[in-house]
Amino acid sequence: MKKGENEMKKVVIYQSGTGFTEKYAGWIAERLGCEAKEYKSVKQKELTDYDMVIYGGWIFGGMVFGYDKIKELNLKNVIVFGVGMTAPSEAVAAKIAEQNQIPRDRFYYYEGGYAPQKVGFMKKMMMNMIKKSLEKKENKTADELHTLENFKGADNTSKEAIEELVARCLKQ
Repeated sequence: MKKGENEMKKVVIYQSGTGFTEKYAGWIAERLGCEAKEYKSVKQKELTDYDMVIYGGWIFGGMVFGYDKIKELNLKNVIVFGVGMTAPSEAVAAKIAEQNQIPRDRFYYYEGGYAPQKVGFMKKMMMNMIKKSLEKKENKTADELHTLENFKGADNTSKEAIEELVARCLKQ
């Protein structure tokens, strides 16, 4: 077998609150022909064995959950995806990348949804505060209306959304 670009040892690591990030991680791993592993099941030292780590975390308050721990490891080749309730756009992705100090060309934003039945009490309380704040706001933007609609419960995942990240990973 020839040494080729697809022989790079890759892994998808994720932290998922309600299953949307896990769904994206599974799709990405399937396309890349590698494993998807939940962060808590991986020893940090093990991550240094990979040529590329694709990390996915859910987003709350603009922060990619768990990325701070991945960042501390100073891995050579990390691609990050975040999953949130907001409709995807370049502006949203750029803001989240900047807030998390992720190079913009190494960050991908995907829309997940909201599964209120899977959210714990404290998170549900915080989400309700966000919802009430949005409901009170006058002259809501299209994004804010979309987010409010998601509070009813939604799955806005899209398998097609991963194509750019997959193409980038296969090129390296």
